[in-house]
Parts: sequence; structure tokens; C-alpha cells
Amino acid sequence: MMRIVLGAAFAVAASAALAQTPTVPAPATAAPAASEVPPLPAPFDCTLDKAFVCEAGKGCAPASTLGELPLPSRMLVHFGKQIIASTSKAGLPHISSIASMASAGDGLILQGVDGHTAWVMQPSRSNPGVTFTVVDHDTVLTAFGTCKPAQ
Repeated sequence: MMRIVLGAAFAVAASAALAQTPTVPAPATAAPAASEVPPLPAPFDCTLDKAFVCEAGKGCAPASTLGELPLPSRMLVHFGKQIIASTSKAGLPHISSIASMASAGDGLILQGVDGHTAWVMQPSRSNPGVTFTVVDHDTVLTAFGTCKPAQ
């Protein structure tokens, strides 16, 4: 409420000051250029082939699996549908929603939550390398691999 009162008082004072001052045309300024947002890439086919698991109190060690899946593990990243998809150990589809997506230069940062874990993935628009990290309250799993356009 105080902001509204102060804003109204400032507007009245500014109007009075402008009424007493001769008007001078403002210099022409160019409109700021709209920042261009690159279009979303086509879906990526990613293969994760190296992983490390870190556990509280135990440290970090190489892992031979990505959760339940043996390495190498594949996943589809569909930017337009905002999902990552893989296959469960039972052979059924497993889909996780991308909750947020951002660009950082050439990199894309994807984040999501799946069950009791959070994940972040960072592929690149031009470099095939990718990192994928999954965290819960006492474990961190980080995987490395490559992505290519999905066929």
C-alpha cells in the first residue's frame, strides 16, 4: 500500500514539474534488438557409457550400471515434448518429464525429478559429449556419453 501512495505522490509531483518546464523533444534512440532464442534442437539419441557413483561416507567409485540398466545405456531426449525416455530393466518404456530447460552458450541444461531423485543433463548443440547426473539424499550418480540426432 505504501508503494502505491508513494508512486501516486511521485506521479503528481512529476506532472507539476513537467507543466512548468518547456518540452524538449527526446533524442531518437534505437529500439533494443530482441534477443534471439535459438530453436529447440531435433530429438537426441544419447548413449551413456561411463558412470561413477558417490555415496555419503563411502566416497566415489566407477559404476557398471546406470541405476538398474547396464552400461552402455541409451535414452531419447525430446526437447519439443520436454521428455527423456529410456527402457526399464523389464524392457518397458520409462519416461521422465523435463521440468526446466535453459541454454548456456552452446550447452543445454535440462532438469527434472523422477520419483525420489532429481536429475540434470547437459548436452550440447554442436559437441556430441553429454553429462547426466542423478541425486538423492545420500547418493550421486554421474554418467558421461555422447548424443547424436535421433533417426
